[in-house]
Amino acid sequence: METQSNCPKLEKCPIYLKNVFFNPNAGETYRKLYCTAGKEKYTSCKRYLVSEKVGKPVPESVMPNCSLTVDEIISKYNL
Repeated sequence: METQSNCPKLEKCPIYLKNVFFNPNAGETYRKLYCTAGKEKYTSCKRYLVSEKVGKPVPESVMPNCSLTVDEIISKYNL
């Protein structure tokens, strides 16, 4: 069975592509913890989970470790 080590949404995700943080090290930390850390990690990313559920991009302000539930994020951002 083949496993994917990088998030399939990596190429379009602003967390991975650009610096959406005031501290550039924060972005690199998120990338290492979620984007490129294997399926178990990227499937725990709130951005990934919300995007999978609604089928569209997630606002940049939603962080991978957001404390809101997926449904709360969807409701808050009218997704």
